[in-house]
Amino acid sequence: MEHSEESICGKQTDKNRDLIYKALLDPVFRKKLKRDPAAAMGVAEISKENLAEVRMVLAAVKGIENQIASIADELLCANGGGCGIA
Repeated sequence: MEHSEESICGKQTDKNRDLIYKALLDPVFRKKLKRDPAAAMGVAEISKENLAEVRMVLAAVKGIENQIASIADELLCANGGGCGIA
């Protein structure tokens, strides 16, 4: 059975999305993914392609964290209120 390129790409996108969610929600997993991607993924070795994807996922997670921090700062300082938590 032949797979279309779209279905293969879609499956990889789903896997990356799941990986991003897990890395965002589980700080222990995120640290392990940074330190030892193969162990975090439950495999003995990780290919160069998969390692590049892990790095892309970690960069996406960092970007999302930065966006959340920026939004939080805007909410705390909205309408001339005091910035930060008293």
